[in-house]
Amino acid sequence: MPDEENKEINEAKTNETTSAQETAEKEEEQADVKQAEQAAEEKAKQEEPKQPTPEEIIAELNDKLLRLHADFDNYRKRMAREANETRERSKIAVVTEFLPVYDFYNMAMKHAATSDDLNAIKQGMQMILNEFKRALDNLSIKEIATEGKPFDPRFHEAAKTEASDTIPEGAIISQWKPGYTMGERLIRPAMVVVSSGPAKSIKVDEQKLEEQPAKENKEN
Repeated sequence: MPDEENKEINEAKTNETTSAQETAEKEEEQADVKQAEQAAEEKAKQEEPKQPTPEEIIAELNDKLLRLHADFDNYRKRMAREANETRERSKIAVVTEFLPVYDFYNMAMKHAATSDDLNAIKQGMQMILNEFKRALDNLSIKEIATEGKPFDPRFHEAAKTEASDTIPEGAIISQWKPGYTMGERLIRPAMVVVSSGPAKSIKVDEQKLEEQPAKENKEN
């Protein structure tokens, strides 16, 4: 009996020790968890973005405004430079088309200074005119049609009107100065003379003219 009692006592002590160890381990685990949570909270607080002060906000906005102004100024300068380059290229393109005309004109002048051949001079002038037409065609510049066409205020400018028995009213009789377009764009309107229709003849009532003196004599 005593042995059994001792055995039970030892087992009870062992159980108490085990339970105490388990309790200690649980408490230690809970402490570790709590410590980890506290560390995480501290870290989260440190990582939270700092709210800027009003002075810092104003400074940041001023910096953005200065950068935006600088970007716009650079854009404006770039656009002005590109526009100037475009104008220069356009000038060069136009001058290039008319340089052959200038060359032919110089050749004709030199030939006219040493020759009395009017036919040759005329041929030289025709060559210059042909070069002018070629240059205009290459630039898509077209002469506006006028004679016999209806007057169109979009392309024609009326210099005056004239009566005509053959040209209907509102149609163009003749042209004083040619007009030109480039594509859909008007360069210069054509100056024209517009028909006002047939001349209005004044018909005299001969009977009334004959009756008028007779009536005056009777009254007298």
